Amino acid sequence: MAIDYTMPKLAMAMNEGTINEWLLNEGDYVEKGGVLATIETEKVSYDVESPDAGYLHIIVAAGETVDCEVLVAKFAESEEELAELQQASAAGASTETPAAQESGVDAPTSVGADAGQIQVAPAAAVTSTQGGGRIKASPLARKLATDVGLNLALLTGTGPGGRIVKRDVLSAQERGVGMAAATVGGDRILAKIPMQGMRKTIASRMTQSLQEAAQLSSGWESDITELLAVRKRFVAREEQLGTRVSMNAFLIKAMACAIKQVPIANSCLEGDELVIYDNINMGIAISVPGSTEYDSGLMVAVLRNVEHMGVVEIDIAMKALITRIREGKASAEDMSGSTITLSSTAGLAPPGMTTTPVLNLPNAALLGPSTPIERPMLIDGQVVPRTLMPLSFTFDHRMLDGEPAARFMKALHDCLEHPELMLA
Repeated sequence: MAIDYTMPKLAMAMNEGTINEWLLNEGDYVEKGGVLATIETEKVSYDVESPDAGYLHIIVAAGETVDCEVLVAKFAESEEELAELQQASAAGASTETPAAQESGVDAPTSVGADAGQIQVAPAAAVTSTQGGGRIKASPLARKLATDVGLNLALLTGTGPGGRIVKRDVLSAQERGVGMAAATVGGDRILAKIPMQGMRKTIASRMTQSLQEAAQLSSGWESDITELLAVRKRFVAREEQLGTRVSMNAFLIKAMACAIKQVPIANSCLEGDELVIYDNINMGIAISVPGSTEYDSGLMVAVLRNVEHMGVVEIDIAMKALITRIREGKASAEDMSGSTITLSSTAGLAPPGMTTTPVLNLPNAALLGPSTPIERPMLIDGQVVPRTLMPLSFTFDHRMLDGEPAARFMKALHDCLEHPELMLA
């Protein structure tokens, strides 16, 4: 008897998942524990293993999003049982409704494929505006084209029988091919980005953060002239150290040292309890490029137990973490369990600009450094050039009052201005 395979719940907060890719073809035999598919959950993609052995019968196509516990595939015990499952799917898919006939949708005659994978969902034909012909495109390709304002009549399909599939739409969008000249109220529309996937998650979490937390941001500047000189000496030993130590590594080390003096800054709210952590799991906000220049996203990856690391170790571990995130190889551990967050715009924002970053719930605090700026300062009666880094500290007033927040900022300020305090 065939075994059901449903969308797995890969994280506590996961409600739905997208099958990015089936790593096996329809009908392939899979061993228990073999890699089955790549599934995306809001922000992270995971390679999932098969919980059972059998002949794979795909029910939900690559590119589709479904709720957790929804049936996405079956494992047949024999080739005969697989054939029965395929026949049943084909019979169900070939039932054409009157509405489909009126809209010009072709009744499917075989199992299709999207992005090179077997797809049970029926292919559809969209009436062309050019020459009265019909354009064969998968339902996912049609939806994506509609979302971004792309004219399918101008595309060439690479799917079976010349059908337009998801990859064709994404490729055309990246190259700017087939973009419809859309206007709204006389205004020309450059692009329409659907609020889905990562963008939808970011919008939801930022709104939740502002609605739930009593957020307050304090800004100041720290003189990092001496710290830059220290970093310069580290950079000069890049080959020996195995990394070009970044400023963010020093910032993380400084935050860890400040937390030792003010532990409550390293806390989270769990229900009705304020939990103060002894270990420091640093959340690091990382920008992630999207499929186009308009839909980049943001992820918060977690560097664990930084209280035990030196600056060089922090830098090496941080860069490895960022690489995993941007290559889509992050684990669940990489994306969960932060106790405080660093969200740096240094090097991106104009020099001297300050920000008021939004908290990464459930963390009580977040540090937002920005691009340093050179200013003249009066020191021992002499006007000298110094390099100042704007810093913004956002904290949740439900957990952190002004006095401990000020003490944390002072401790951090001292570490940045006197780097020997954190490197001792």
